[in-house]
Parts: sequence; C-alpha cells; structure tokens
Amino acid sequence: MHCLIGFFGLTRSLSHTIESIRWAFLDPLRDAGIPVLTAGHFNLPETTAMGPGGESGVLSSRSEATLLDLDLCWVERQADETIDAEMSAIKALPDVYEDNYASLTNLCHQLRSLDRLWSLLHLFAPWPDDLVLLLRADLLYLDRLEPQRDLEPLVNGQADLILPGWQSWGGLNDRFAFCSVRAARIYATRFRLMAEACQDMHAMHAEQFLRFVVSCHDLRIGLTNMRAARVRGDGSIPPNDQVMISPGDAAIA
Repeated sequence: MHCLIGFFGLTRSLSHTIESIRWAFLDPLRDAGIPVLTAGHFNLPETTAMGPGGESGVLSSRSEATLLDLDLCWVERQADETIDAEMSAIKALPDVYEDNYASLTNLCHQLRSLDRLWSLLHLFAPWPDDLVLLLRADLLYLDRLEPQRDLEPLVNGQADLILPGWQSWGGLNDRFAFCSVRAARIYATRFRLMAEACQDMHAMHAEQFLRFVVSCHDLRIGLTNMRAARVRGDGSIPPNDQVMISPGDAAIA
C-alpha cells in the first residue's frame, strides 16, 4: 500500500505552514513505514480577489513550491478565462457570500487546481488499495496524523472519504480529505460537475457542493477531529479560525 499526497491551490503562505505539513503528515507516514508519493498543482495569480479570509494583494511565488520537495509539481498561471463556463452558471444564481462573487471565483480556481492535481496523481498509477491525502498548502495543520487511527476506516472499507467534522456549514467540510483511490478521483474532479450542480442547487456554496457530489456518488463518509487553520500570506490567521487554536498546539509552538 502506498499513500499518495496531493497539494493544490495557492502556496502564498507555505513558508509559514511547511513545518506543520511535515510534522502532521509526512513524518508520521514515513515513521509508520508507509511509502509516500507527493504531487502538487498550484495556481500563480497575477492578483488575488478578496474573499472570506479578508486578504487581497498577497501573491504566490513560483519558487515557493520547492519547499515541499515534491515528486511531481505543476505551477500554472491563474487566468479567469479558464473558469468562464463555471462562473457563468454560478452567476445565474444568488451570491451566497455577498462579495460580488469573489469567493466563488476563488472556489472555482481552487477546484480547477484540484482537478489538475488529479491528472498528476494519476501518473503514479495508483492501485485500488492505495490511500490518497488531498491537502491545501496554505493551511496550518494543528494535529498530527496517527495512521493506524486516522486511516483505518479507509483500509478496512468502512469509509470511502474522511473529512473534517467541524465547520461544515450545512454541507461537508472541504479543507482537506483522506480518500480511497476511487473517492479521491470523485472528490478531486468535482470541478467538472459545477455547472450541472448549479441546475440543482439554489446557490453555489463550497461545503454544500461537496455534499451534493458525495450524495451523487453514494460515498461513505467518515469524520476526523484533526484541525487545520487557514494562513494568509503574511502569516496571520483569520479570526474565525483562531478560535480552534489551543495554546499548547505543537504546530505553532
């Protein structure tokens, strides 16, 4: 059994999160003797749109991804024209975040990056019993993975997809995911269903969209209490994520 780890989205805060990624995932997997393969697809925007994190104008660096020492890496210029079809469908619906669709634009770019990541992970030719961890590079991971505890539901077939059990906002938390190979493909390529989902949803919403996709494919869900806080490019953490951090958290010690 191999464990494939995929990173996607933006690297804007990787200098602040890299140690937590190593501590939380890479070290415990290797200590458990589980072979690890890593890949990453990252967007390189010319500007950043203000979203719920309250950040604007902090850009990623093409070289920052080298901190992850990935087996496969793809850094791609972020261009709004690549998400035109999805945004046209979304803009036919109300803007649930009420920020002139900036948050939903960011969501589309992030999910397109995740879709591109799957094309890299597919190059590893994963076996059905391999495991896949899909992680964002701009998250500070506050809890350390215990493979036997946290991945056992996937190994023994009790779950297809393990997601954070907090901040689900009426849907399913999409911060990170532990998956079977089949579930990873569905989770990672859900960008392709956005326009279709807009026909069934009253408004596009990140967590509710994930619930829609999971329901369409009858995936069995497990939940984890492992925490991850968003980190801005300047190293700060948005206020609604600060509440989950405890003074004794090793990741920020």
